[in-house]
Amino acid sequence: MEDRRVAVVGGGVSGLAAAYHLHQTQGQEVLVFESENRLGGHAHTVHVETGLDPNTTGVDVDVGFMVFNEDNYPNMVKWFEELEVPYEDTDMSLSISLDQGGMEWSSDGLSGLFANRSQIVKPSFYSFIKEMLRFNENGPLLLGLDPDDPRRSVTLGQYLRDEGYSDAFATHYLLPMMAALWSASMEDVLQFPAEQLMAFFCNHKLLQIFDRPIVKCDILNLSLSTFLPTFLPTFLPDTQHKQWKTVTNRSKMYTEKMASVLGDNLKLSTPIVQVKRIEETGDYELFTTGNVSVGLFQDVVFACHPPQALEMLKAGNNVDDELLLETLEKIQYADNAVYVHSDPKLMPVRKAAWASWNCMGKSDMLTTHNSHSSAKQNEAMEGAQSGFGNKVTTSGKEEEEEIQTTQLEGKDGRMRAVYVTYWLNRLQNLKTDQNVFVSLNPHEIPAPELTHRRQIMAHPQFTTDTQKARKTLNDDFQGKDGLWFCGAWQGHGFHEDGCRSGFQVATELTGIPLPWASNNDNDDDETMEPLMLLPAPDLTLAASNPKGGWVTSLYKTLTYTWPVAICKKFITSFLHIAIQKGRLNLKLNDGCIIGFGDGTPCGSDASAVTLRVFDDWFFVKTALEYDLGLARSYMSGHFVVEGLEDPKEYDSVLRPLNLPDETNTSIGDPVGIIRLFMLLIGNRDAPGPVHKPLKSSQIYASALSNASGLVISKIGSFLNYLFFTLTMDNSERGGSLKNIHAHYDLSNDLFTSFLDKETLMYSCAVFDAVKAPPGQTGMVFRGTLEEAQIRKVDNLLDRAQLEPGMRLLDIGFGWGGLSIQAAKKYGCKVHGITLSVEQKALAEERVKQEGVGDLITFEVVDYRTFARRIENVGAFDRVVSCEMIEAVGHNHLGEFFWVVEQVLKSDGILVMQAITTPESRYENYRTTTDFINTIIFPGGCAPSLHSLVDAAYQQSTLTLEHIDNIGLHYARTLAEWRRRFNANESFVRKLGFDDVFLRVWNYYLTYCEAGFHSQTVNCLVLVFARQGCNALVPLCETRSVSQAKSLTESEVQHWLDESD
Repeated sequence: MEDRRVAVVGGGVSGLAAAYHLHQTQGQEVLVFESENRLGGHAHTVHVETGLDPNTTGVDVDVGFMVFNEDNYPNMVKWFEELEVPYEDTDMSLSISLDQGGMEWSSDGLSGLFANRSQIVKPSFYSFIKEMLRFNENGPLLLGLDPDDPRRSVTLGQYLRDEGYSDAFATHYLLPMMAALWSASMEDVLQFPAEQLMAFFCNHKLLQIFDRPIVKCDILNLSLSTFLPTFLPTFLPDTQHKQWKTVTNRSKMYTEKMASVLGDNLKLSTPIVQVKRIEETGDYELFTTGNVSVGLFQDVVFACHPPQALEMLKAGNNVDDELLLETLEKIQYADNAVYVHSDPKLMPVRKAAWASWNCMGKSDMLTTHNSHSSAKQNEAMEGAQSGFGNKVTTSGKEEEEEIQTTQLEGKDGRMRAVYVTYWLNRLQNLKTDQNVFVSLNPHEIPAPELTHRRQIMAHPQFTTDTQKARKTLNDDFQGKDGLWFCGAWQGHGFHEDGCRSGFQVATELTGIPLPWASNNDNDDDETMEPLMLLPAPDLTLAASNPKGGWVTSLYKTLTYTWPVAICKKFITSFLHIAIQKGRLNLKLNDGCIIGFGDGTPCGSDASAVTLRVFDDWFFVKTALEYDLGLARSYMSGHFVVEGLEDPKEYDSVLRPLNLPDETNTSIGDPVGIIRLFMLLIGNRDAPGPVHKPLKSSQIYASALSNASGLVISKIGSFLNYLFFTLTMDNSERGGSLKNIHAHYDLSNDLFTSFLDKETLMYSCAVFDAVKAPPGQTGMVFRGTLEEAQIRKVDNLLDRAQLEPGMRLLDIGFGWGGLSIQAAKKYGCKVHGITLSVEQKALAEERVKQEGVGDLITFEVVDYRTFARRIENVGAFDRVVSCEMIEAVGHNHLGEFFWVVEQVLKSDGILVMQAITTPESRYENYRTTTDFINTIIFPGGCAPSLHSLVDAAYQQSTLTLEHIDNIGLHYARTLAEWRRRFNANESFVRKLGFDDVFLRVWNYYLTYCEAGFHSQTVNCLVLVFARQGCNALVPLCETRSVSQAKSLTESEVQHWLDESD
């Protein structure tokens, strides 16, 4: 039987590791193809002529892989032992130098720590030291979270914000370290998955004071892969350091030995440009430059960068799986300019701060941007505070490379915030008196006479998208149809990750373990599966071994354990009374499920609503702040609502079967949140038994309205209301402006991501709808959101009896949709007023695009200020206000109607579209706080119909003349917004919005959708005018005062068939 032929594309560490094991085992013939004339990839040894001693020929230095540790590089160390590669002890230290030495410290003793003596008296320096200790202690807790916990998937930028770390900590320590560590730009660093960072730190013992590595500088991606884990420098006594090593006489020692092992099976200077599958046999034919075939192979191991593998497969033009190509495309790499030189200007200013690894940068560019140091730790921010607040390609052409170079190094290069310089004399034990440095993307080019070499090296970028793509590649495509993928990008980007990845592919291909894995002690344990290769250290050990003594334990007991136990008791007792119908399950971390309700149908469907509680602080937040605490707990990632396994169990109106599932780790199931609210509403409004009016039935019915029965929540509710009253008043002198800014000035791009593309109306649309057929509840809708918004706008203008030549005032014009339609359809003059600068800017652009600039003017002004101008008194024929009244506030409703009275002509008409609260709940609603008026629309109030009529009576002569209720249309509108928003998640994240914001926005949209879907919140179109207004005569016509005949069942079915 012929040996199975395996092609390994790439002669870096991954390819060499895979080829070594394949070559050592029987049953396959392996050939290694390397595009360069040497092996090693980033294990690259270069010769430097020092020029100081005429009797020497210079020194060899490594510019990529430099050092390793026996504990953290188990497979590589065993491999070196088999190859008889010698290695020796090395020394490593860290320094940070910012603003040309303005802030400078190193880990090399007290003199290094205070290399800049002025730092002794700087509070910010000690602040970063304190926070470093907190980071080292709390960081591993991220790895102890449940795999599905949304807090585990946050980026580094969000983690720093959520945990309240200061800019001093980020600037003086973590961000320059990270940028140098993975050769990444500052933008990429902030988007780096925090879990990946913490796993790497724990794996390499970097989050502890004692028993830590002295040194580590694996720059497979030409970066140091470690740093001093705390401010405590090497002068502290520590007898259990892990000694770091470097290969004696550089890494060429092991690449040369591998070249000897492979012999004729190694093909240098043979770039693979095309991998083509032979359909008849399933083999792959590989081609090199000039379309020359190098043979047929049953398996192809891509031990190269994924973008390179992508180009080879694309060139073959016969890979049917587009998802594979899309996945490879998402695994990103970036180029870096590498200088080997002897210019000391690229080192710290003070010699006392010189270290093996030196991070040089600019503090003003090392920032978390949206970081809020005043935030409470582990708590979601309110409203606008909640986080809302360049890939370089390689070219072989010399002239294009020069263009690329300007994007890499220099003050405006890819790593313009920070660059790293390695002091090779200290790091690699160089036997020379001349200093030799390696600098990555330096902000200043070293002097030409001191420059030994410049080259470009590409390194993986560990973004969230890359992490997801890597998982998809391993789960769905690894080994499929004989295609294999390995590289350091499969791990943390370092040499052990590379060789482990290559060995893993080789052992899966052969089914034979590595010799050092087969001799492992675990083989004596028959209950364990035999090891194929040595695994990485357990990353969760640090999380399971908390630091601190009895003081820390006592503090946790008093501040967490006891409050949780007390509040959990309160909440479970309360829910047993409040949830009588349906089923609510709380699934806890210990696997326990606490159930409430009798299981009878209640809410939107008959299935149980399950909350997956990840953090027991959920009980504290909810007990102390009731419904607002529930919202804040969800925002903080303490819980999500699990989706139903069978999509058919959902209410078909809430989640049509033909639409994609929106569930993800960050937000859980958004439709599940609606189901939760519907369950709560169903129990809140359920009538109790008449014969027990004062007992449990009445308690639970009122409990979900005002938290009666949950006495402890009264404290938090009172404090929230006090804060609301003092800080969110809608006064004319700044209050309204601040509240409007907090929501509407978030980002025009954010709103365009989910609003309709025609009008950008941020209000209820009017769809083509009929009553649902038998077997369904509510209404069924058809048509697009764009069509529905245009229908709504036309309806409002029709209700206003607008005519050509009239003058219209649009109060709260949004992004100009109604104003533009009025000008285009009727040719009337429109003046719009708002308090949002962002809205005005985009609205004016749209007016210009539509060519109606001569008919429309917009202004940023408070409606009360506007009405006091003499020229505006009695100046308008019509006034339209579309869902602006909710921003007025209960205490200012009369002022609004006074304004309309002032500006409206005698026969004028006001048309208002308003979200309203039922009278039965209004008094309780307006004297408390909730999620919407505190977090989403600060200071907002959805008035009752009675309060509007009363305010009009008290402050004007306007009377209510006509009402339409379009509330059910709002449920559909909100569902459309939510689906569009979640479908555009990647775009929203690129705008700078984080996981907290995604949860905030989903909670907001589903919270409102449930209210309108259950018809416990209304959206009314109201027409006001003075007595005897002749312009309203058309509203008395038969067509306006009579209801159209309802459709028969067959007509409804025909209507539905037309919709399909």
